[in-house]
Formats: sequence, structure tokens, C-alpha cells
Amino acid sequence: MKERLSIVLTDVNGSKHYNINTFIKKIIFYIILLFILVFIIAIFFISYLSDSVDKLESKKLYLEKTYKKLENDNIQIIKTITSKEEELELLNTKMKDLEELIGTNPFNEDVSLNQRVYLAKMTFIQKKFLLQNIPNGYPLNYKGITSKFGWRKHPIHKKRHFHSGIDLKAKLNTKVFATADGIVNFAAFHKKNGYGKMIILSHNYGFSTLYAHLNTIKVKHGTSVKKGDLIGYTGNTGLSNGPHLHYEIRYLQVGKRPDYFMKWNMKNYDIIFKKEKYIKWQSLINLVKSQTNQLMKQQ
Repeated sequence: MKERLSIVLTDVNGSKHYNINTFIKKIIFYIILLFILVFIIAIFFISYLSDSVDKLESKKLYLEKTYKKLENDNIQIIKTITSKEEELELLNTKMKDLEELIGTNPFNEDVSLNQRVYLAKMTFIQKKFLLQNIPNGYPLNYKGITSKFGWRKHPIHKKRHFHSGIDLKAKLNTKVFATADGIVNFAAFHKKNGYGKMIILSHNYGFSTLYAHLNTIKVKHGTSVKKGDLIGYTGNTGLSNGPHLHYEIRYLQVGKRPDYFMKWNMKNYDIIFKKEKYIKWQSLINLVKSQTNQLMKQQ
């Protein structure tokens, strides 16, 4: 006789009998087992997904922090670039001003900033070298001119004669300075020419300067002086009708108008070449360029 499963259901109306065979029983068992297995797999899968979500969340937080850091770094880089661009623009403006001041070629887009700086440096060095070695500027605190260069009536002899220098207005004991680097060629009282106490400085390239009617001499024959050094004090010695400074500039022993040289400086650099046309300036400038270029190569 085949195995059967009998199920009895009892209520107020009585009992009812149901028989289920073993095959159906096994099917029900396997279905329950499948549900348990699915449940276990679902739990495992949910746990795996939860862990993956946690990892993704952690990675998301890390990426957000990294992005925030990169964003901040990018802001700083933009600020730095902006600051450098402003500095570069300011430097470019300063370079233009410097180029205009020292007379280099106008800005050219094909020339790099480094090249422009080098050219400006070279030009500045050359001009500075020339202004250091050739008389320029005022030998004292300028208060005016009492007698110009050229023909005039001598204030003492009352005869017409050629005034080989310029008389600069000054009180007694006003400081007198060298107008270029040089060597003291003469520093004493001159008995014959009427200049009284006087100083003659020999400069480079054939130039010399003379400072006359001094009250005090502060340098000695044969010593070296730099542009701007104190060399004496104004006075009234020799043939003079009052305290002042008689100032001369000579080139190859020929007197030149001092007022042209006194107005010569870095800002008015070209003025001397236009005013004093009898000096072979181009040859002299080429020599200075050659000398300064050699000095730059040695550095």
C-alpha cells in the first residue's frame, strides 16, 4: 500500500480527512528549502551590497575632499597666476619707462623680456660709464651764472678777452665737487694766471676740468677722485671781484662750453651730442661699448 499523508481538520461541524502523498510532501520540503536558501543568499547579497555601498560612500567622501582640495589649489594657482601677470605687467611698464629713460629701442614683441632687460642693462652700464668718466652735472649747489663762456669784458682789467670757462654764483666756502672720475693734476695757488687757488682734474678720453678762485683745497696732486667727491670750497682768491667758482671743461686742451656739460645727465643724455658737435662722439661711444662689453663677458 502506498504511503499517504493524512490531514484531519476538525471544527464544530465535525472532522474532515485529507490525504497527501509523499511526493507532494517532498515538493513542499524542497520549496521550503529553496525559500531558506534564497533567504540566505538574499541576506548575503544585501550584506555585500551594504559593504559595497559603505566603500563607495567612503570613496565618495575621499573624492569630495580631493576635489575640494584641488578646487582650493586651483583657486590659489589662479590667484598666483593673476598676481604674476600683474607683476609681469608692472615689470613691463617699468621696463618701458626704463627703456625710454636710457634710450633703448622701443618695445618689440619679438624681443623677450630677458633680452630687453639685458639690452637695457647694457645700455645703462654704457651710459653710466660715460657719465662717470666724462665731466657732467654741476660742480656745486647751483645758484646761477654770473659770467658765461665766451668773449666778455674782464671785470678787473676792463679789457675784452675770451672767458674760457663759466662763473658760477656761490657764497664763500660753498662745497665744490668733482664732476667726473679723475686724477688731480694740479692743486695749489697759481701765481701767474690770476686763478688763485685752483684745481685741475685729468679725466678719461682727453677731458679735464678746472676749478678756480677757491678758498680751500681738499685734494693733493696725484690723488684719484671719484665723481661727486668733495675737492674744495669756493673763495675769492686771485683776480676775482667776489666769491664765486670759475669752472672750465677742456677736451684735448681746448675749452668747451661748461653749461652744455652741466645739463648733461641720464635723462637728458642726447643733449651733449647735439650741442657739442666738434667732439668725435661716435668713436668715443664705440670705444666705451667695447670696454663695457668686455667687462660684462668677464662677469
